[in-house]
Amino acid sequence: MAEEFDFSALRSYLQGQMDLGDSEVYLDEPWTPKKRVATPAAPAAATSRPAAFSAPAVSAASAVPPTRPASRPQVVQPSQPQPPVFMSDAMPAPRSVSRTASPFESASSLQDFYAQINNEKIYTGKTLYRYEGPEHPAVLLLFQAPHVEIPAGHFFESSVAEMLKRMFASLNVAPESIGVTFFYKLPESRNFPPLLEAALRKMLAKELSLLAPSTMVTFGEPLFHQVFGKGKNFMESAGTDMEFAGVKTCALVDAFAMEGDKQLKLLTWKTHLPKCSYFKR
Repeated sequence: MAEEFDFSALRSYLQGQMDLGDSEVYLDEPWTPKKRVATPAAPAAATSRPAAFSAPAVSAASAVPPTRPASRPQVVQPSQPQPPVFMSDAMPAPRSVSRTASPFESASSLQDFYAQINNEKIYTGKTLYRYEGPEHPAVLLLFQAPHVEIPAGHFFESSVAEMLKRMFASLNVAPESIGVTFFYKLPESRNFPPLLEAALRKMLAKELSLLAPSTMVTFGEPLFHQVFGKGKNFMESAGTDMEFAGVKTCALVDAFAMEGDKQLKLLTWKTHLPKCSYFKR
């Protein structure tokens, strides 16, 4: 068989390939040498295969899939505090209310004053008990209302008036310098509703501005509260220096009750009047 085939040409080809080394090789036709592209060497295979692969032991706890932690409550950021709303910002400005003055407030004389209050609803068509006394009294006696047994204009003819004139004479007040008027100018004494009391106080203030007395004396606890309100204690205030509408005022017990009660006379003379600096003994 060695004699039938000639392998000389194959040997020459192979020998030429070995002579080129690693730099050049002959590829297929046209047998032109080409630059050999170097390829990285493959890592050497492990000479020995390790023994059977054993997976790491897995504990029972790690085998259970981890539970998803409970979702945290969503933290709501507090809203920024709003600036306080003041009443002046939240509410409209109050409307000014103009008060209409009563006609008697502009009276320039006692006659005009009585004519005007006689037109007020509480006195319309009724005969009023008017002021009795000098033009500007040193002491003005103020009663809650006229006594039903004393006719209008005749107060100083009563026994109560005689008692009071003697009392004030002892305080160096001349009888002819004393005057008398009434909080409510009709012969009935009763509890008045608040609105009526307010109207009567306004009338009294106007009357005092026209009479201009040096001192006013009120009689009785009901009248005391009608003039000064419910906030004062009568027994604590009786005889003390007070003031109403700019006039020096002293409160005493009811004069009609005093007339027939010796104890009230002593209370007035020994306790109440000594407290007042408006009178000199």
